Amino acid sequence: MAKTQRVQRSKDDLKKELREQLQLLRHSCQSYDNGLEAVGKHISLSLRVLLHQHGDSRSLLDQLGYRTGKFLDSAGPLNPRNLMTECNLVMMRVSSTGASYLPLIAAGGGPLPLRPTPFVDWWNEPVLKDNKKRTFCRRELVLNVADTDGGAHVDPGLEEGYMALSRENSLGWIFSDGRVESALAGRPELACMRQIAHELLSTIHLYVPEFRDLSEPVVPQSPS
Repeated sequence: MAKTQRVQRSKDDLKKELREQLQLLRHSCQSYDNGLEAVGKHISLSLRVLLHQHGDSRSLLDQLGYRTGKFLDSAGPLNPRNLMTECNLVMMRVSSTGASYLPLIAAGGGPLPLRPTPFVDWWNEPVLKDNKKRTFCRRELVLNVADTDGGAHVDPGLEEGYMALSRENSLGWIFSDGRVESALAGRPELACMRQIAHELLSTIHLYVPEFRDLSEPVVPQSPS
């Protein structure tokens, strides 16, 4: 089938799309914070639209010239001396009944320190290491969720490392009440989506004044 001719979109049209994407992203963050963990899959899709490009497909932020500057990093680099697993975008919340994965933004206690980082490094540097020394960067986390695990597609098979992370507790984080040990509740990869969304909203809010009102970071209520 022959390709149909495409008409170039105006910059105003792209900006309208960005406004809508930011509204969708903030709404998804609010839903995640209100307990709908699965909406992390929708967050991954928004992140993909805004950030990822491959071949002739360009990200929305790149089309508007907003992907070339600094991005705010809340994770920092992995520690090469650490022999344990690491997941720098999430935290563990412990209660009397168990423990769960949460994005760093859910910690409360004031604003998180955010480090300006070149986009290429922010997008591609590892932020997670599992129990077999497999690492994931933000790009790999986002694309695994968005492209294969319910964001835009549900593939019949998942990449081995991602399967281990999302279904087999390859981070190895456990909760013990002194009698029984159990894996943490929740899905670490979706908590990562929420934290990456926070970083992205914070970046646009700081560096793109035209969209500051639409990109104000969504901060959940402090844990009681």
